[in-house]
Amino acid sequence: MLAIKMILAGATLLLTAYVLRRPPAGAIRGLASFLAAFAISAALIGFSAHKAGIVRDGPYAQIAANALREVKADPSPYVLFVGASYSRNAIDDEALTRKLRAHGYPQRIITFALEGASLQERDLRLRQFLRAAPRPPDVVFLEASPEFDRAPVHGFAIAKFSERVIGQFDLRGTFWALRGLAMGAPDGLADFAKNAILLGLHVPLNWFNVGLFHEATTLQKTPALSSWDPQHTPRRTVTAAMRTHGLRQEAASRPRPYAWGEAFRARQRAMLKAAGVRAIAYYFPPVIDPKERAYLAALCKAHPDTPCIAPLDRKMLAALDAPVWFDEEHLLAPGAAIYDRWLARQIMKTGVLGKPEAHPQLALRTEDE
Repeated sequence: MLAIKMILAGATLLLTAYVLRRPPAGAIRGLASFLAAFAISAALIGFSAHKAGIVRDGPYAQIAANALREVKADPSPYVLFVGASYSRNAIDDEALTRKLRAHGYPQRIITFALEGASLQERDLRLRQFLRAAPRPPDVVFLEASPEFDRAPVHGFAIAKFSERVIGQFDLRGTFWALRGLAMGAPDGLADFAKNAILLGLHVPLNWFNVGLFHEATTLQKTPALSSWDPQHTPRRTVTAAMRTHGLRQEAASRPRPYAWGEAFRARQRAMLKAAGVRAIAYYFPPVIDPKERAYLAALCKAHPDTPCIAPLDRKMLAALDAPVWFDEEHLLAPGAAIYDRWLARQIMKTGVLGKPEAHPQLALRTEDE
């Protein structure tokens, strides 16, 4: 890492020295030359860092590093569940792996999720992981929810000017943010103007590599952080009345999926296919609000050829009508265990994992009944 920093610093100094040794005549030309040299230097640094596998450190980099270690340690085909905190608090990848392998499926399940992760942040870390991984995932499950599908700059609601938010506005992330803002302003013109200003402040920080080398690391050298984050104490009280009303109720109508989220996933599916991923599926863990559950159901209906697991099963929801909620949108560990047992069965029903191996040990039979 030190050698790479020295090489890039030396190249920048040489370029600056050349401009100073042969200064262009005139203030305007001088300013233009300085700006051009600065932009070229920033582009070279960014390009070189990308080619060298240098990434910004942070919790999602550590989650990607953990996934990379698991893939290298286990030669089995693997499945990624890519999402936000809905998934991080709901999917125990080790337990889900055991359940599926008991039925003869060889795949290892890996949760690849972080709280508050926008679609761009998930995509950025996923691409970094795919470049470092020795082989692509067999299947990728993409979490889809209205909270993130409607928000092309969701990071601003989490932590403005943080490593996570600055890091996601590279060329690709900026393009999708601009496209999302151009496709409509769900929260009105005032919110649109605020987000446009914040985007204009964040993008230069990324493109000019501000803080890059302070946070620079590679996934191979980054400390590992498990994505599965079981919770045992509620963050907010979810009363019995709230649970019963929300879990037994069905949305009056299925909402139309947001166009921006749909367009983003379409491009992401193409990228994953090109990377060698065999199959792609959608899912969303259960929440109290029936409208949010219905959103994934609408997405499933819009993509009949894509395996899709919506949390609408009444028996599963009835089992969750208990004190197993971290808050209205996230499960405690006992609730995650209920969901994961159901999820394992749904994954098998979709057939997305292919045919199981012969003579599996059906260890789930008693547990699931």
